[in-house]
Amino acid sequence: MKRALSKKLDTAWSKRIRQYGQCEACNKTKPLHAHHFHGRRCFSVRWDLNNGFCLCAGCHVYSNKFSAHITPSEFTFWAIEQRGQEWYDDLTLKKNTPQKFTDADYDLIYASIWEV
Repeated sequence: MKRALSKKLDTAWSKRIRQYGQCEACNKTKPLHAHHFHGRRCFSVRWDLNNGFCLCAGCHVYSNKFSAHITPSEFTFWAIEQRGQEWYDDLTLKKNTPQKFTDADYDLIYASIWEV
């Protein structure tokens, strides 16, 4: 895949996740980050909106008490509490299912990011 297309999809995904407007963990309104539950290396869910959390900077990377990156097991437990075991199981299954995208698929992914 072309780097420019990947960047376009990453930017759109991030903007869409941050449209939530507040941290899903602590309700702060800024600065907001878009966090991938399963990392960006997992292309099968990289641009899946169900794979994203809107988090403040602290809950994303800086807090030693609760942070998606510093305390990942606590974050995983919290995420499952918030979204449910079925969400986790479905997303993990999708993550573990190899998927090959065509150029047309990327256009559909971009369009799906902006669907309401």
